[in-house]
Amino acid sequence: MDTRLFGNKYFTLILIALLGILAYSNTFTVPFQFDDDAYVVNNPLIRTFHYFAAPFDVAELDRLSPDSFPVSLRYAFLTRILGYLSFAVNYRVHGLDVAGFHILNLILHLANGSLVFLILRATLNRDSFSSGETRPGGSFTRAISVIVPLLFVVHPIQTHAVTYITSRFVLLASFFFLLSLFLYIKAIISTVPRARYLFYASALISAVSAMLTKEFTFTLPLVIALFDLTFLAGTWRERIKRLAPISLTLCIIPALVFIQQGKFHALDSTMRTITAADVSKITRADYLLTQFRVMATYLRLLFIPVNQNLDYDFPVYHSFFSMPVLLSFLLLLALISAGFCCYYITSKRRDYPELRLTAFGIVWFFVTISIESGIIPLGELIAEYRLYLPSFGIIVAFTALVHLAIRKLSTSPLLKGRMFTGLFSAAIIVLAVTAHARNGVWKDEISLWEDAARKSPARLRPHQNLGTYYSMKGRLEDAKRELLIALKLDPGNFELHNNLGIVYRKLGDNDRAIREYTAALQLMPDDAMARYNLGNVYLAQGNYPEAIKRYGECLRMIPEYDELHNNLGIAYEKTGRFDYAVAEFEEALRLNPQNMNAKNNLASLLRYSGSPLKKGNNHN
Repeated sequence: MDTRLFGNKYFTLILIALLGILAYSNTFTVPFQFDDDAYVVNNPLIRTFHYFAAPFDVAELDRLSPDSFPVSLRYAFLTRILGYLSFAVNYRVHGLDVAGFHILNLILHLANGSLVFLILRATLNRDSFSSGETRPGGSFTRAISVIVPLLFVVHPIQTHAVTYITSRFVLLASFFFLLSLFLYIKAIISTVPRARYLFYASALISAVSAMLTKEFTFTLPLVIALFDLTFLAGTWRERIKRLAPISLTLCIIPALVFIQQGKFHALDSTMRTITAADVSKITRADYLLTQFRVMATYLRLLFIPVNQNLDYDFPVYHSFFSMPVLLSFLLLLALISAGFCCYYITSKRRDYPELRLTAFGIVWFFVTISIESGIIPLGELIAEYRLYLPSFGIIVAFTALVHLAIRKLSTSPLLKGRMFTGLFSAAIIVLAVTAHARNGVWKDEISLWEDAARKSPARLRPHQNLGTYYSMKGRLEDAKRELLIALKLDPGNFELHNNLGIVYRKLGDNDRAIREYTAALQLMPDDAMARYNLGNVYLAQGNYPEAIKRYGECLRMIPEYDELHNNLGIAYEKTGRFDYAVAEFEEALRLNPQNMNAKNNLASLLRYSGSPLKKGNNHN
């Protein structure tokens, strides 16, 4: 990198875009993964814009069926409505073509990298960086403002947030978060009153938009206040006056939760439901203790991004004096103490402006990660996408410290520039290559979960999901192996018995399939799908009365499952009860007009009968 080019804003923006595109060039065909089925593929909210005009109608989406709308998505709708809207726009433009979703994710990521650059550029041009070599517009300050966003864009830790489509919420919320901060900076430093008001109003709108996208943006007013105190001039009265309107946005997320659930303290239960923490039953205290270790792991991943994993096998800690917890706490305490020491030093001396950036970056990290690594338990103890926005703080702090070390230890200006740019140019290249390689793991469901199973062999979910995807791909022996491993890890899991029964049925071993479905029902008597699958086995065996019995039991539990009506229609047809069969095929088509199996079965039956049949009552 040539430091003379760093002063060209457009060159930097193009460089950010090019490196980001190269790092993510192999992601555009990555299929829907993990929770994408719930949030995108089978999500009725994104099929129409109706729910965005009438958000309370979401409560009506409570029908029971295998593809019914999850409760967690209903709870999260108002606090994530703009994220869902972005999916709806994608769907309206190109349906479920996965490339369009990935393209928008990448555009948001590149926009966030560009905002990081613009924020740093505005910050480094302040008087705080006006001494000697760190003067505004100097080569070193230009270099920092370019290197940090490039590291942010190509760091492989960001792949979870960018390549995983459902992480759109993180990307879009971070975009509004960074945009609000940038517009606030522009409002404060602007010398034109009209422009100042326009920038400030836009900052407020962006702040509101952030809080309508994902819950971690609750910290935005705190970050803006932190920036104001760190880099901007003004008396306490002036600061309070300009921060007061922004601080009012703190009420938005609690208010939305109250509107949805009728109680202000429901944020905890909402987050638990959204993230499946209700299943884990982890206490606040244990979650917080575990997060000390999690945050230490996050720091390790930022500096040494190896063994990244979609599904970490992370233990829950119950004692503060457990050695991993205690050591992690001491590390975090040392880090935050270093941040405050940097603030103290820069309050006394102007020749260490990099320490102010370091202090700001460290506190940024702790503030922005506090919602998801705090006292509200989330279903996932650790997830790489949570590092997306906090990573900016550590990257800027580290870059500033290296900048200071080189500036103080080297006497040659030319050597300083070459050392600084050479070191970080090599790091950017290595990280970009690593990110590209990590994205290759996401190429399909099997490669992603094979990677997770290899790195977390004692973790249930990788084996369970591998078994499901192997089964879908016809690799039935592999599917059986993985599901048997999963059952050893969790013998009382009714879903595993159900899934293993499906595999046995595909292998033609109906007796073992029936045994597994029966085991599922013993563990979970209310499991409708085990009854449905039992009905399918009996239908395949020609035991039509037993199939009709099982389908009838299932129908009382999930009456709006179209494929169930179709299969029940087949069983009725096989027993000669044609009028009932027609009624079931027609009901399946009413529920899902695109059900081709029911359409073909109905047409075939009507042709066979030679005339329309009288539909009898639906006695199941």
